[in-house]
Amino acid sequence: MGFTERARRVRDGRLAHGRRVAALCSCVGLYHPIGHRATLSFLSELAGPYQHHESALLRALEALEASRAVWREEVASYINARVRQKRLGRRVPSPGDPPPSRMGGHWYASTPEVSRRAALHALKLWERGLQVDSANQEVRSIVRCCVATGGRLTDEQWDIVIGRRTLGETEDVRWPITLVVSAGGAVRA
Repeated sequence: MGFTERARRVRDGRLAHGRRVAALCSCVGLYHPIGHRATLSFLSELAGPYQHHESALLRALEALEASRAVWREEVASYINARVRQKRLGRRVPSPGDPPPSRMGGHWYASTPEVSRRAALHALKLWERGLQVDSANQEVRSIVRCCVATGGRLTDEQWDIVIGRRTLGETEDVRWPITLVVSAGGAVRA
């Protein structure tokens, strides 16, 4: 069963509310731009307590579908650009041009403010879930500054972020750095 069918179940007023919430969670299982747990939590922030209120549930689904639609447009645009590049003989994409099909760390939205808020929300959850010494201290410091300033980092901090992005980092470093870039993208001068 695909995303569209699960979304239809979320809208189906004949189903018990709990089953409709489960259908929304299944939708998030298929499309979770900032991680599964963070996406569900952010939907609650955007739409209200969807676990208890039908109107909030429908708003959450609408927000998720809107993000997914923007993501699908970006994927289609990327595919078209790659086809044109391949016709011109450029067979390998540039390293700084990752395909949007590698979803993660960015809430696709028509307004950058929503994407920034989503990334900050995910960073807060990431930091809350850490064990005392489990994360790289430099990355943890950048995350704290990013959250405290709403995504505004100094030039020196951006240099660290960009340096970390280009290194072959492990997922526990790559994920928060990706979120920091998304959080700061709309605010960086």
